[in-house]
Amino acid sequence: MTAPRVLLLLLASLVLATGAYATPITPGAVIPGSVHDGENHLGVNGSNADISGGSLVGTNLRNTTFVSTNFAAANLTNANLRNTNATGADFTGANLTSTLLRDGNFTNAIFDGSLLTGNLLNATFDGASFLGGADLSAATNWSTASWTGALFDGTTVLPAGFDPVAAGMVFVAEPHTAAMLGLGLLGLCVAGRPRQA
Repeated sequence: MTAPRVLLLLLASLVLATGAYATPITPGAVIPGSVHDGENHLGVNGSNADISGGSLVGTNLRNTTFVSTNFAAANLTNANLRNTNATGADFTGANLTSTLLRDGNFTNAIFDGSLLTGNLLNATFDGASFLGGADLSAATNWSTASWTGALFDGTTVLPAGFDPVAAGMVFVAEPHTAAMLGLGLLGLCVAGRPRQA
């Protein structure tokens, strides 16, 4: 190969690697189901965007801002969300297999029914929701993450050895459990009332 061709190939590779041709993710973008596999979105601001059902497999989302972004049912397998601010983002039913969430801020985010097996080193999940069968059983470095006020229920699958209450998480009774308890208490009140002769 000649030197100009090699140089051209190297330049094309560099342009592709930097995400110059990546599908844009911008604040408020409405792009549900969009495919961003392997793209580089380093430092992007996608706050309030709708990327629900999207595919972000192996996508670089490091140092990004996704405040209140909708990632419901998205595939984020092997994505890099290190140092991401995703406060209030919705990851309901999302696939976060081997996703790097290290140093990220996921305060008040929703992970209900999601699969989260990535690296959680120093991540913040304060006030986040992990209801409806959220599966964190294979998450790593969970002991260094912050969980204050995060919600879990009887269907949440946590890593072995993880004590959610000691970590500051709050147990939420399932609605039908609370309803049954309420009916039981009502029954006790009615049964315990004095009867008139």
